[in-house]
Amino acid sequence: MTEAELARCEFVCSHLPTEQRGIEIAPYFHPIVDRSRFDVIYVDCIDNDEIQRKAAENPGAAGKTVPLVDAVWTPGVPLGDCIGHEPLHYAVASHVLEHVPNPLGWLKEILDCLEPGGLVAIVLPNRERSMDYYRQPTSFAQVVGWSIEKPARPTPTQVMDFLSQSFEDDGTVDFDAPMAAFAEAKRHYTDAQAVEFAEFVLRERQYLDVHCSVWSPDSFIDVFSRVITGGLFPAKIIGPFTGFPGSTPGEFLVYLEKTSSASLTGSPAGS
Repeated sequence: MTEAELARCEFVCSHLPTEQRGIEIAPYFHPIVDRSRFDVIYVDCIDNDEIQRKAAENPGAAGKTVPLVDAVWTPGVPLGDCIGHEPLHYAVASHVLEHVPNPLGWLKEILDCLEPGGLVAIVLPNRERSMDYYRQPTSFAQVVGWSIEKPARPTPTQVMDFLSQSFEDDGTVDFDAPMAAFAEAKRHYTDAQAVEFAEFVLRERQYLDVHCSVWSPDSFIDVFSRVITGGLFPAKIIGPFTGFPGSTPGEFLVYLEKTSSASLTGSPAGS
């Protein structure tokens, strides 16, 4: 791990109660919390065999250690059931939330596993400096709507939006300069391919890994402030943080502090 990567991990952890037990979700080959130093559970939505297979096919993982996960968060199964309902005091998810088709429902399940006062550290790509530049920020209505619909896989609309509106960021794009029109941007997928993939996930009920939601520091605060004010999520927002030690220009960090012991994912009384 480079000095910058170490500094990034140290900054994220410096705001967390790492002297107590926590969880990191989808650490892959770049965990934030070092389990040789801290009591942390590594969790992913796929098992270790699948993780190792993906790493073998990923040029970015070459030469890097891919740690084994301790538990699999099976889609459709509450997180608490997958990790044994152990009391946890923090959770970390770096570049994960944007891939989740139901971000509010996903966060509620994490919060359910935390003690009151527990913290969730979320690192997200910043739409304004990433491949999602030309996409519209995720709205309050979308977040709440998805929490009602409860999609277990990225929906055709989410797939379509990502494939038809993202562009190929090769690391040389100057986001501080005037950006070209989207029609002139280099794309990974054509509109026809986007439609084909969207139809495929509906027809075959397949999981296609895309950025389901799109965030900037301001849009995240705006949406989740409304979610919290509306009584849908008992948490307090800490941050956002940009330009922190070791971070890339295209990411930001925010913490959510649990403010209630009430379960967030149970059915309403009488249902």
